[in-house]
Amino acid sequence: MEARTKKHHELYDALSAIVGKKYVVDDEFELIPYARDISYFQGSMPGIAVRPASTEEVAAIVKVANRTKYPIVVKGGGNAGGGVTPGEPGRNIMIDMGRLDKIVVDIENLKVTSGSGARLSTIDDALRPYGYYTSTVVGPYYSATSGGLASGIAGAGFGRNMSSMGCNWTQVMGLKVVLPNGDIITTGEGPSQNTNCDEIFFREVTGPDLTGLFTASGGAFGLITEVVQKVIPIPKYMKAICYLTPTMEATWDISLELSKMGRCPYTNVMMFEMSNYMVKPLAGGIDAYGALLYCVEADNEQEVDIRIKEISDVCEKYGAIHGNEQLDQFAMKGATGTMEMVHDVGANSCPFMTWESMVPRANSLEYAKGLVESFESVPGHRENATAAGMYLVPMGHIFLVGVTLRSGFQTPEAEEHMRKTWEAGARFMRSKGTSSAYGQGTNSQFIAETWSPTYANTMSLIKKALDPNGIMCPGLWNLR
Repeated sequence: MEARTKKHHELYDALSAIVGKKYVVDDEFELIPYARDISYFQGSMPGIAVRPASTEEVAAIVKVANRTKYPIVVKGGGNAGGGVTPGEPGRNIMIDMGRLDKIVVDIENLKVTSGSGARLSTIDDALRPYGYYTSTVVGPYYSATSGGLASGIAGAGFGRNMSSMGCNWTQVMGLKVVLPNGDIITTGEGPSQNTNCDEIFFREVTGPDLTGLFTASGGAFGLITEVVQKVIPIPKYMKAICYLTPTMEATWDISLELSKMGRCPYTNVMMFEMSNYMVKPLAGGIDAYGALLYCVEADNEQEVDIRIKEISDVCEKYGAIHGNEQLDQFAMKGATGTMEMVHDVGANSCPFMTWESMVPRANSLEYAKGLVESFESVPGHRENATAAGMYLVPMGHIFLVGVTLRSGFQTPEAEEHMRKTWEAGARFMRSKGTSSAYGQGTNSQFIAETWSPTYANTMSLIKKALDPNGIMCPGLWNLR
């Protein structure tokens, strides 16, 4: 009997010639992991997936896409919570950046260069022997990538000391980007910007700075292949403490008072509701609204103790009580990310949906309450055992309000309910003039719907100028 052979994708040979057959996938079963992220949003199956190992290989793939008019979508660590970028289902070339994971440490110039596929934990691992770290994230620390962080989250993400350092865009020195026509550009005084410069050193005096165009763009204007970040000395002393708050209002009162001090006493702080799957098992049955997890860093032990005392005085003023040893330990090694991350405190046993939005500090409590009400207004909230765990991060003049939506069931009905709940929250956010911080998939479409006509037109002009064939992540930000 004659053997039947599967017909390869039209671009299989062309892409294999660039990266090798080992790194090209066009079998439908093998493509399934590329179709979804961690959320409940329905997937978008690519036509073929390819795993390049260098910027030059990415550029060659993009040129093939331009020549053949096949759309490109991109994958980092797969941690986006708003659905993958749809592109054109069944036709997309999915570029998996996982093999671009080279890390180059340059302590003399206080910087680290990482491939866009480098995991955030491995970047810290490379820096730790030198006594340094770089601003990555609290989580997902082991699976998120540097390119995904820079490209997919507002402000290039929120680092382990976000309450005192703000968003990561202040820490990004430059990017290497493959443009939609296959050209390669380096921002931040890189060699393609300055003919007399071999490496990225600074963004401050380089003329118009293009770094921000690609940061948090999701890949609509180009694919980030390298990220250069500042490195920071690991502090000599650090201490953490947890306070349990009696009410939502008390939580905000504490956060507002501490955040407006001339010198914030903490290096980082996060609040999780007590129902959080990590916090609840550690609380030992203590009844409270939420857990404020503070981390303090300084050059000497006396300064750390002074700051802890300042935090304690304000917390206790509003009726908060000191947690227990387990929660203090979690504040040090888990929620506030001091490079020693907790491995064994809870895990997600089912899909979930997460977003983070930023609002002015003054009306953040009103916003948070309205967000919760929008979730509870969706029919089926109780039947599907939907939990909307909230977390809060003061960041100076703004508060980051995060939500993790989870269901007690893994059924089609529960998935549909979660999508409706997500959309209700997204509508509320837009009505308050803010949006999710994630620049991927469905999130980007929600955000773009709020753009003014002039702003939307400007973005469309940039997209058309850089990507006249419309192949780079089509549909992202509703741009094609």
